[in-house]
Amino acid sequence: MNGEVLTQRRQSAEIGVVTQARLGDVCELNMGQSPESASYNTVTEGLPFYQGNADFGPIYPTPRVWCNSPVKIAEAGDLLVSVRAPIGALNFANERCCIGRGLAALRVKPDSDSKFIYYALKSNVTELNARGTGSTFKAISKKALSSLLFPLPPLADQRRIATKLDRLCDVVAKRKQQLVQLQQLVKSRFVEAA
Repeated sequence: MNGEVLTQRRQSAEIGVVTQARLGDVCELNMGQSPESASYNTVTEGLPFYQGNADFGPIYPTPRVWCNSPVKIAEAGDLLVSVRAPIGALNFANERCCIGRGLAALRVKPDSDSKFIYYALKSNVTELNARGTGSTFKAISKKALSSLLFPLPPLADQRRIATKLDRLCDVVAKRKQQLVQLQQLVKSRFVEAA
């Protein structure tokens, strides 16, 4: 980000103005690259290796494969974004890991909140997919990912918004769990009555 844009963002933040930001202005983008397949293993030798969203959980990935010769590395706290088939799945790296070509690692810069950026990306999955190219499997380039625009309020507001969204997501998760339990209860009662 050039100095003029950064100065304008800081001045806008001081007076509480919501600005438009490009993802590349608020994050360092590290596009994944697959290491040699001979370096893969399942005996936990080296770093956890994530090739794409198949390893993703609700918030953090779960390792199935490790790599003892990593090429591209994400650090704990980086946002992991699926950049191909499908585009836009998100997780946070909970440890240092190797990332394959199906992922990008976003390191959020100090003047932005990583949880806010996470939610901003979640709300822009349709736009990310629209930027994808390819006939068999869609993929998004670093340039297309970096140029994604989204509203960026001052840092204190980002944190407040992210906290509220965290709470809402917790409520939704609890309600989903209650619905599953209710469905199981209804099913068991239906079986008993039969």
